[in-house]
Amino acid sequence: MLRNLLSLKRWIGLLFITGIFVHHPSAHAQNTQKFSKDIDAFITEITQNIKELPGLSVVVVKGDKAVFMKGYGYADIANKYPVQVNTPYYIASSTKSFMGMAASILDHQGKVKLDATLEESMPYIKFKPEVKANEIKLKQLLNHTSGISNGYFGFRAAYSGNIDRNEMNKVLESKTKKAREIGQYSYTNFGYNVYTHMTDKKLGKPWQDVLNELIFQPLNMKRTTAYMSLAQKNGWKYAKPYAAFGKNAPRELYLMKKDNTMQSAGGLITTVEDMANWLVFNLNEGKFKGQQIVPAQVVKMAHSKLVEQGRIRKTYKRDGYGLGWETGSYNDKKIIQHDGGFAGFACHVIMMPEEKIGITVLVNEGMLGIPIAHQISQFAFDWWLSGGKTGKNAKKMVGAMVKRLAKFNKRIEAGLAKRAKRTWQLTEPLKSYTGTYYNKDLGETQVKITDGVLEVLHGNLRSKSTPFVKENSIRLELVPNRGWVALFKIEAGKKASAIILDGDEFKRIK
Repeated sequence: MLRNLLSLKRWIGLLFITGIFVHHPSAHAQNTQKFSKDIDAFITEITQNIKELPGLSVVVVKGDKAVFMKGYGYADIANKYPVQVNTPYYIASSTKSFMGMAASILDHQGKVKLDATLEESMPYIKFKPEVKANEIKLKQLLNHTSGISNGYFGFRAAYSGNIDRNEMNKVLESKTKKAREIGQYSYTNFGYNVYTHMTDKKLGKPWQDVLNELIFQPLNMKRTTAYMSLAQKNGWKYAKPYAAFGKNAPRELYLMKKDNTMQSAGGLITTVEDMANWLVFNLNEGKFKGQQIVPAQVVKMAHSKLVEQGRIRKTYKRDGYGLGWETGSYNDKKIIQHDGGFAGFACHVIMMPEEKIGITVLVNEGMLGIPIAHQISQFAFDWWLSGGKTGKNAKKMVGAMVKRLAKFNKRIEAGLAKRAKRTWQLTEPLKSYTGTYYNKDLGETQVKITDGVLEVLHGNLRSKSTPFVKENSIRLELVPNRGWVALFKIEAGKKASAIILDGDEFKRIK
């Protein structure tokens, strides 16, 4: 017995001497540390050399934990608010993944069945016969195969904010049209807008609250919301929108979302801290912190390829669409992902389910945001798939981005120089054009004089005018970096009777 104990002590001593029992970080911890160091160096190379980039946040999840999470740059340059991991960003169309998951949950609960038809679900809307509302299923609204379109409904929901329910009902009836055959894929916001216009009435609560109850609260997403008013009330220092091109870049854009334009196809703000929880939930088929939040089949339904599509970027191949998720592949590995983009913002959410890797990149700039985000997610995938031996070259990528930006700026400068030569073609005094105009499908537009020029206001949108080449016309940018032409109908010595704004006529009412 004693001999055996002595032998055991000698053996244990040998193990300590050789280092087997000496405390070392686990292989996983060592990998995580090296990954954090490598990806941080890669991103830092980007942020330090592309000065026009205001800020970005990144989270990478492996399994059920975040292995990297960090913010770079500024959320608000004027006020010198640095990006933190709890900085909320607007995520645009990446909202669809949340709405698609909620739809899958509601279907499982039997509250809103995805196989119900549009006609069954919205009997109070008299769609045109060409729409074939009796054939379109709700899931087709969410996987972009409904075959219908309505730019007026979507514009009100996403841009102007003129969303009075009775008026929106009328717009659904008068402006919804057949765009293609039912079953053909064509990406659009409209299907999501219609789905939640219906569920708001059917469930007796807005879609914003449905998401909060079904997803945000169970996943402890503390700064994820569809209400900008909540962010403002709580004093959250959310990311402001910027453009990385033009003079004085990055320059802040005026068009920040409000409650009335936070729509279900693109209407959330969130943080990478919260997105870590969302990625864990999706990668683990509905499990979060040891609890099955929703049945696995609910998550699988949202992730599954319900329709074929075929789009290939330099980075990712996309072959299908589910409920708010694009399906595809990268290096022969299955991916599910959804990007989002809007003036001043970009969001990239992507997962590789087989490897249990999930990535979110949030950027408060809209042009460079997605290309940069894709490079970051590629770096992360390559690193883990290669065992830490990625060949991604940040310097080379940054150089390409800088050249791209310089080329784009050159085009902008040429366009500005050309527009600078224009002269005003207004034939009457400015007061003759001012007033309030109305279009039954789009609502009211106001024209007033600001700083000696005409300014047009339409819902949440506004723009001071610059000259255009046609008589009694002006150029506007109601949506930042997007030129519109407004043409007035006016007779000599009289007030304008109407304004034709981007092809739609608004008649004077005041």
